[in-house]
Amino acid sequence: MVQEKRINVGLIGCGNIGAGGHLPAYAHIPEAELVAVCDVAEELAQAAAERSGATAYTDYRRLLERKDIEMVDLCVPTYLHAQLAVEAMRAGKNVLCEKPMAHILKAADAMIEAAQANGVKLMIGQVRRFDHRYASIKAQIDAGKVGRPVFIRRAERQFLPFPPEAWQWDPKRGGGVILDIGVHATDLFRWLFDEGATEVYAVARSVRKAAREAGSFDHAMITCKFPGGRVGFAEASWAYPQGFGGTLYAQLDVVGTKGKIQYADKDTNPMLTYTTEKGHELPRYFRFMSTTEYAFEEEIRYFVRCILEDQEPFVSPQDARAALEMALAAQRSAEEGRPVPLPLKKGGEDD
Repeated sequence: MVQEKRINVGLIGCGNIGAGGHLPAYAHIPEAELVAVCDVAEELAQAAAERSGATAYTDYRRLLERKDIEMVDLCVPTYLHAQLAVEAMRAGKNVLCEKPMAHILKAADAMIEAAQANGVKLMIGQVRRFDHRYASIKAQIDAGKVGRPVFIRRAERQFLPFPPEAWQWDPKRGGGVILDIGVHATDLFRWLFDEGATEVYAVARSVRKAAREAGSFDHAMITCKFPGGRVGFAEASWAYPQGFGGTLYAQLDVVGTKGKIQYADKDTNPMLTYTTEKGHELPRYFRFMSTTEYAFEEEIRYFVRCILEDQEPFVSPQDARAALEMALAAQRSAEEGRPVPLPLKKGGEDD
């Protein structure tokens, strides 16, 4: 039997998503081999290497120098996405990068240009598209089960567990809740409506102390207008109490001309237990409330197959840029207190 070609992968970023979502997925993807891991925190890189058998690095440039690595998986802070992605693509590597694509549109454009100039593939990890639950909903919509979708409501609520100094809180590095979580909703709207938005209006607040001190938003209500009067409405929040639980983490309603699809992410906490010692508990069966572990596996496997078969990913860099643009429009709207038309005009900080 002829052994199928395998793609050698280098993972850069061994923190929360890198170590918890991406790294374990490679053990289930025979078409890929994780040969290198990198993190500026040596203890994280070493821990990832011990788990995977890969070589550990603390300098990503040494990883990029390896000729045998064909794909780089980026799980670094948002503001570093463009810099590392561009360097990796200039080194001839195909790049899978965590969402959001970048922190500003200028950086996203640089990523797209680098992919085209170097003849490599680039995909942004909009992981909802690889989650079986949302893929099933998309298939039902495309099959016309509820007619033409006219209204979509999405809620993603949690308590961000990171310390106040974490980059996620910083509006210039992580973008706050709108860029970090809201981009899931903006991409979901574009995917399910199958077209781009024309206007975004958002109202946001800084509720928790960490958000107030960082000058970022941790709770937002976002309205996205689409052609033909269609509307997407999203609640994105890091301000809910820490014990809120995954049973109410996320909800989705798709209203169509012939019916409605309703879904709540109860799979994260499908059981409630109560004991006299601990009171009520909501066991979590998946590490991340935002998605299931297998969605990361599906996402990575799909991108590896795109490389092997020389196919362009169905989640194009332009799709990811458009979702980012909507999130940036929401951020601008919340700051300025007005609706923001799309596409964004150049000349602002979002560029």
